[in-house]
Amino acid sequence: MNAQNNPQPTQSTPNLKQSSKSKPSVGSLFAGIGGFDLGFENAGFHTSWQVEIDPICRAVLSDRFPHATQFDDVQTCLPKLQALPNGGAVDVIIGGFPCQDVSMAGKRAGLHGRRTGLFFDAIEIVKAIKPRFVVLENVTGLINSNNGEDLQTVIETLAQCGYVGFWRVLDSRYFGVPQKRRRVFLVAGLREYPPFSLMADLGSVERICGKTESQSSWADAHHTLLAGVGSSAININCADIIAVPNGRGQMAIRERTTVDDGLCKGLDETNACEARAAGNAVCPQVAQFIASHLMTVFYS
Repeated sequence: MNAQNNPQPTQSTPNLKQSSKSKPSVGSLFAGIGGFDLGFENAGFHTSWQVEIDPICRAVLSDRFPHATQFDDVQTCLPKLQALPNGGAVDVIIGGFPCQDVSMAGKRAGLHGRRTGLFFDAIEIVKAIKPRFVVLENVTGLINSNNGEDLQTVIETLAQCGYVGFWRVLDSRYFGVPQKRRRVFLVAGLREYPPFSLMADLGSVERICGKTESQSSWADAHHTLLAGVGSSAININCADIIAVPNGRGQMAIRERTTVDDGLCKGLDETNACEARAAGNAVCPQVAQFIASHLMTVFYS
């Protein structure tokens, strides 16, 4: 498995008009509100089942994916999956397993943590269902968690189940999304490699002519809403400070108050849950990029 950072622009996907029965099928673990699933469906896949423990997220899934069967816990759902008419069989299993224990913002317990450790429960489902491909997602902190041992464990665990493939980091801003969101994606096939085109970037004229990578990315990267906004960190240096002539006392009353410790005014608990779910979701455009490459295997 290898790593590579900058993706090619989002490519168009085939215009598939097959019925759901003839489309490649997907099972989704840690489905959230279905960002991963939406990307695969946009590429022509059919979502057969989804597993998500959060009831608010499951309500979204039921509304957006009424054709999929929902389950609520990766630790207990396997017997229920196997009780489905087809035994839960799908062509691809996707999942963004919990990142809290490998995130740079957490305590970094790694795969031994209570939440990120659910990866091993997901693997039990993979071993039982034996999909043709597995696509996993997590934060880039997985790469150096426990000095890189956690990523190696993920790769070795997949290999022990017969899955071979590769990993790379993809950033949503290169897919038409105004957000810098770098995530690790692992794509593996059961005794077959996924399309190597997933690891390739389209070469641009500028790059061929010798323009640096940062220069050639300027026009491709979509600006985020906070791009260019001054930092509020306590460790900012003089280059980050915004100069305000005669600025003493110029701050409005609201600006002088402390930051809210809790929900913002006008944002109730339900809105906060929705915002958190959206923040945790896999970017559909990135998922579609991966799915469109896998689709070539099923229709080649």
